[in-house]
Amino acid sequence: MEYVFSNNTDNIDKSEMTNIVIGGDWNCTLTKKDKIGGAFWKPTPFRNLLVTTMETFDLTDIYRACHPNLQIFSYESKSLQVKSRIDYFLVAKSSVRYVSKVGITVSIAPDHKAIYFYLSLPVTTPRGPGFWKFNNTLLDDEVYVTHIRELIPQIREKYTFVQDKQLFWELMKMEIREKSISLQMNTKP
Repeated sequence: MEYVFSNNTDNIDKSEMTNIVIGGDWNCTLTKKDKIGGAFWKPTPFRNLLVTTMETFDLTDIYRACHPNLQIFSYESKSLQVKSRIDYFLVAKSSVRYVSKVGITVSIAPDHKAIYFYLSLPVTTPRGPGFWKFNNTLLDDEVYVTHIRELIPQIREKYTFVQDKQLFWELMKMEIREKSISLQMNTKP
């Protein structure tokens, strides 16, 4: 699957992306309602890119969809007196009907709370390939190392338009991971 980052999304095939679930610490809030304290809320370029991506792939912030008026936060900075909801799941709108419960609860992290949701998919849904973990023995494989060394300049060229260094690094890792999975699948006995 190829990822396309541009304003022209007409060439993206959405037919295989009906069951997307993405979650984590996004380090940005989507709306003013998701932050109190600190500087006044304003949309950031990263937030705007995230909203555009959500619109492109028909994703929704499942917590906000289920709790449109609640103001509960997943992150709290005691020193800055800031509370925000920067940890959330983005779920394909076609899968929202399978979500039965969404919440934020205490966790062992000192400044973040845990986010969760219950997803009850029909039993006819086929399982995916599962969790992928990098096999570090690939680093001893000269073919793999050569492929990655050749890939890095190509990735740099592909994303020259990206100004944000963090976003560039994430895109770089995504491309290397995709290539590593492909090469690892081809080297299995």
